[in-house]
Amino acid sequence: MSKDTCYVIPLTGSPQKNKNRIAIGLVDDVQAAAIISQIRLIDTKRLVEKIGFLDKIKFDDIRKAVKDLF
Repeated sequence: MSKDTCYVIPLTGSPQKNKNRIAIGLVDDVQAAAIISQIRLIDTKRLVEKIGFLDKIKFDDIRKAVKDLF
């Protein structure tokens, strides 16, 4: 991995519950969850707009879930 790439995890507004979806709270006034099973490596040039920040606790929850997945 270089400075021109990063890992991204897509979000969903679907209320389905399973071990691969980590609730992160409101995003654009919709309850969102990160789908960790769909993690991808992308070029940072594809990042156009920032939609928000995760607090440290949620970020650590997602990191732990991704580590457990692999």
